[in-house]
Amino acid sequence: MSHWLPVSTSADERSYNPCPGCALNIPALSMKSAIRQRCNSEKCFFNVILSDTVGYPTRNAKVFAAYLPITLSTSWSYATSLALVHLTNASLPISSALASSFMDKIEDDVLPLSVQSLYTDGSFHPANDSSPSSMTSAWIALDDDGLVLESSSMHLPSYFPSALRSEISAVLLGLNALSRDSSISIHTDCSQLISLWTRFVDAPFSPKLLREPNHLLWLSIRQLIMDRNLNVELIKVPAHGDDIYNIQADSLAKDAHSSLQPTVSPLAFCYAPCLLTFNSLPIDMNIRHFLRSIADARALLSFCSLARFTALGSPSLFDWA
Repeated sequence: MSHWLPVSTSADERSYNPCPGCALNIPALSMKSAIRQRCNSEKCFFNVILSDTVGYPTRNAKVFAAYLPITLSTSWSYATSLALVHLTNASLPISSALASSFMDKIEDDVLPLSVQSLYTDGSFHPANDSSPSSMTSAWIALDDDGLVLESSSMHLPSYFPSALRSEISAVLLGLNALSRDSSISIHTDCSQLISLWTRFVDAPFSPKLLREPNHLLWLSIRQLIMDRNLNVELIKVPAHGDDIYNIQADSLAKDAHSSLQPTVSPLAFCYAPCLLTFNSLPIDMNIRHFLRSIADARALLSFCSLARFTALGSPSLFDWA
């Protein structure tokens, strides 16, 4: 840690100078020579207001000792370290800012502790010339006698649509309906879901999860399990077999395609303690790939706007793909 002073008070200014011994410094270290001797351990920063503090990782102590100015720039490692502060803090509650009346309505329907099993399924229709993509999910709750206590199906927002996302969402919504301290067996016919659960839920948290698609859903599942002290076991059931409950969950999910698209924001489905958004939508994919796709889109927009094309007519005249 070391104390740096901004060159100016401009909000866009990122240049800082080493502290030469300010009013916040303790007298023993207020001389330049003394700071040089203890370049990276002067005590100014203990007295600096937190709102005025910039935390930035550096291993180059000689820069401070030589009194050279620096210009801050972010890095992927630094961004990851900030995220880890939130993701590894087990005491963080679920963010109320992400809650909505829609999710409040779901949370009101808490299943009793007698629920022993959940059958979950998702359904995905890719986009075609006549209709956009569509995702749905469904779950069925059973007690220890095999009696159906509750069932639910939902048309999901078409946001990073995929078959796997619909399956994960079904599990997340089923877990959200459980009471605290529940022990549950989740039956699913999705082998990929079970494989990823072993990597992303059963295993300790790893920053590598943030590079994976659907990482916000996995983080939300981890958060729900932790906050509600749930004991969850996943069981594989044969797809298109003779399991009556799996068939019923599959039918519920498929029937939900005919319901109206939800108007609620995808943020309402997120329980992750930390997330990034773009245009008010959560980024649920590798952030590097996302930024690259945004850059590609901007480059294409600039290319389409060249005078050689606009002089000929509307951009819709061209088959840009």
